[in-house]
Amino acid sequence: MASQNKHVVFDVVGTCISYENYYEALEARLGERFRAHGIGTRLFGYAWMEAGEREYTYLSISGKYVTFFEVFRSIFYRTLWQAGIAEPRKFATDEDREFLLASYRKLKPRPGLAECFDRLHQGGFSVWALTAGDTSRVAGYLKEGGVDFPSDHFVSCDTIGVGKPAPAAYQYILDKFDKENRETWFAAAHMWDSAAARPLGPFWRTERHELDLHRSTAELPSEADVVIVGAGYAGAALAYYIHEDNPSPPSVVILEAREACSGATARGHLKPDVYFNMAKYVKTYGARAAVEVANFEASQVHAVKDLVEKEQIDCDFVLTRACDATLHKGLADETEAAFAELVKSGFADFKDVYHARAKDAERISGVKGALSAFTFTAGHIWPYKLVMHLLKSAVSRGANLQTMTPVTAVSETPQADGRWLVSTSRGHVRAKKVLYATNAYTSDIAPQFKNHIIPVRGVCSRIVVPKDRVAPVLSMTYSIRHGPSMYDYLIPRPDGSIIVGGAKPPFWSDRSHWYNVKDDSQLIEPATSWFDGLMQRTFIGWENSGAHTDKVWTGIMGYSSDFMPYVGDVPDKPGQMILAGFSGHETGVPSVFKATKERLESTKNDIIEDQGDGTLKSKL
Repeated sequence: MASQNKHVVFDVVGTCISYENYYEALEARLGERFRAHGIGTRLFGYAWMEAGEREYTYLSISGKYVTFFEVFRSIFYRTLWQAGIAEPRKFATDEDREFLLASYRKLKPRPGLAECFDRLHQGGFSVWALTAGDTSRVAGYLKEGGVDFPSDHFVSCDTIGVGKPAPAAYQYILDKFDKENRETWFAAAHMWDSAAARPLGPFWRTERHELDLHRSTAELPSEADVVIVGAGYAGAALAYYIHEDNPSPPSVVILEAREACSGATARGHLKPDVYFNMAKYVKTYGARAAVEVANFEASQVHAVKDLVEKEQIDCDFVLTRACDATLHKGLADETEAAFAELVKSGFADFKDVYHARAKDAERISGVKGALSAFTFTAGHIWPYKLVMHLLKSAVSRGANLQTMTPVTAVSETPQADGRWLVSTSRGHVRAKKVLYATNAYTSDIAPQFKNHIIPVRGVCSRIVVPKDRVAPVLSMTYSIRHGPSMYDYLIPRPDGSIIVGGAKPPFWSDRSHWYNVKDDSQLIEPATSWFDGLMQRTFIGWENSGAHTDKVWTGIMGYSSDFMPYVGDVPDKPGQMILAGFSGHETGVPSVFKATKERLESTKNDIIEDQGDGTLKSKL
């Protein structure tokens, strides 16, 4: 563990180290020959390096890691041919190639590098290197250039077994630093390098599980009874319940495009909607269906509690109360009136819901300016730890987990034996059943959902107080409603930090920031400063807490066009099923569990049945 908590992590070759020695060697060895063919020497040198980087990166992504220098050597003649040399092995020899490779091993630091490192040290930063090259070669560049650099601050992708820009490469070095109040900068001359390091913000993934980049087998199985696409909440729950109390489970392959549980995770909430949207659901679907949904959601908080206790899952589960505090008078009045009508109707039991009106709302909620407050039973967890526990349970019982394996297509029709052909970046799997647990990314491989499940980018943060202070107590989770569709929501963590999402007011009017956006590597810039001072301006007693923003990150949610999840068979695709479209609703988390288990036990939709008038109808 590094002793300081301010760090700069440099890319080395190309950033700290110049390529000039390599280019000079190319000119000396092959310059005249290149010019005779109308080829620029530096342009060829650049093309050779870039082609090497591409092959190296793609091999890493596919799970077949090969060191950069091996790749670089292997494509020399191919690059000559691509440059227009018809007979590369007559144009150059192996001796020429090895001479050029030797020059690449003798690159030199850029001018001023030693001074740069010294000034960073004087500023209280530790300096690190994250390189795709082998440690001895890259360290040699610095040593020969007179730059003193501690060997234990060198990290090579060869050691990690995965290359940049895979997030795991950057996370490996982040894990060396203290997580509290960490200030880390990644410095690189390549846009893709620093951009890839940027999304490593999610607090949830700061303690990586052994299965994070797991592949149960080196090669993909050619067949499986069940293929689950996605290793997040839904996919993990599906795999867990398929194997639970099943002495003869079907063969299961779980395909995950990135690391396990690397998507949006509901900010740790286990929060049912037991009143807020019920009036809308009554109008849309009928009273019985609306009550059914609310009761189901409420039951799932305890279902998660039972699961955590049964499996003894270390995931910081807390059973608590949720508080919805409204600051907007019009919305407060509207919500109170709708709730009064629901109570008056008598068709639902609201014994767990407490309502504080304006005169008591601020005091009971602790939220400054609250005009109304509702509280009810809820929970919160460390979602990554819960999901990874379920995946580990499934894998230990025979499930085959394949991370970094994006599904690129599923056949339009089943094959002659009824199996579906699932295509990935690493090959194909034939499956009797295909279960889509892909949420925001569903339409990429199931295009019939293109207009039904829309990717929506949201923003989240972690807020902390200084180490020498104790965070004021928050005993509930919160939604802070600033107005219609404008809210923040948060959970207090057992470590005293606060996870806050939302920040809609500064960006929601510009749909380009969030609507139909799948890129979670970029922040929503107008929202990044929203969290600064949020606790001080929102909660009574936090004014002098020193609370400040530790991390900000984004996640991609899957919004259903009618705000109801898709659970069940995919129409006209026998053997395909879906569990997706949770619309960023925190209760998408508890809803996953029983829905998944019951759906696999029945051919019906056990949660939202198509029972005619007064029930939720099938959406496709």
